[in-house]
This record gives sequence, C-alpha cells and structure tokens, in this order.
Amino acid sequence: MLSVRWAGPRVGGFTLIEVMLAMAITAFIAVLAYSGLNTSITAAERLELQAQQIASIQLPLTILERDIRHIVNRGIVDEYGDEVAALSGGSFDEFPLILTRMGWANPRQQARGELQRVRYRLQDEELWRESWPVLDRVSLEAGHQDSKLLGGVLRVELAFLDPGASGAAQGVLGGEWSERWQRDSSLPLAVEVLLEIEGFGEVRRVFSIPIQ
Repeated sequence: MLSVRWAGPRVGGFTLIEVMLAMAITAFIAVLAYSGLNTSITAAERLELQAQQIASIQLPLTILERDIRHIVNRGIVDEYGDEVAALSGGSFDEFPLILTRMGWANPRQQARGELQRVRYRLQDEELWRESWPVLDRVSLEAGHQDSKLLGGVLRVELAFLDPGASGAAQGVLGGEWSERWQRDSSLPLAVEVLLEIEGFGEVRRVFSIPIQ
C-alpha cells in the first residue's frame, strides 16, 4: 500500500545555488560601482592636471602680453657699441623676441628709468626671459636678470603684423603678417605668438601694440 507523508512547509536558509547567485549579483554590482568610481576619480585627476597646466601656461602668456603691449620705439646701444632696433625677432632667430618696453614699475624708487630691455630665448625646451635695468649697455658684464617662464616648450613661432604706410596713417588693424621683424624706425601693429607645449599642444595668442 502506497502511503504519502506531508513534510509541511520548508524551514531553514537558502540553498547553495541561491547563495552563489546572490554572491554573483553582489560582486557584479560592486564591480560596476568600482568601475564608475574609478572613472570619476581618473577624470577628476585629469581635469586637475589640465587646470594646473593651464595655470602654468597663463603666467608666461601674461608676461608676454604685458611686454608686447608696452613696447616703445626706443632702440639701444649694445655692449659692442652697435645700435640695435627697439624691436626685433623671428621664429628662426637665436632670440625669438627682443624689445624695449615702457611702464616698468619702480615701487622702491630705485635710481633707474621706467624703460626696460627684454629678450626671450628658447633653450633646452625651456622659455626664458632676460631683462636689463639699463638700455644702453657699456660692457659684456652689464647686469641682467634671467627668469625661467615655462618648461616643456617644443617650439616658439612669432609673426609680426606690418601695417604698411596707409595702415599706419589710418590706425587700422590691417596689413600683412611677416615671420621676421628687423626694422630700425617702426613697430608692427601686433605680434602673434605660438607656443607648442609638450603634453598640451599649441597655444596661439595675438597681442596688439598701441600706435605711437
């Protein structure tokens, strides 16, 4: 005779399969959460690095802009006794940019004028600014100050906006761009500066020069 016994409701925990399935789902969710968190952290670090790099580039550009916008048409006599133009330079010159600038602040009331001679050079992928406290130098030992502006500079290119006779008379920002400036008695209307920076790319700025 066949008999049937009722076991009643199941009492107790989960089966092994249920536990393993729950663990797999939990692990999958944890992986997704970590992946999203890691992506967010990486993006934040990248943005912070870019912000730091932009800040390090902005200071040299500000100094360049200040020098170029304050160019004055005043040549000098160098340490060899030669007359040198107020502004000269070019992408393939030894010194990409040489100029005389006005508006050199003198808060300590030192015994010097407000004009300053400035020269930029690219050396070992570093952009340097040289400046002299006097314009006309009488010896090779004439004191000057060197300031490193930026590292990782792969290339420096300049262009100068030549106004031409009519443009200069009318005060119109027009003319033709030239890769080199070697004139004794005139200034360009603007200077374009291109810096190629390692890990960042190209930065291009155009700085106008007030007509004097």
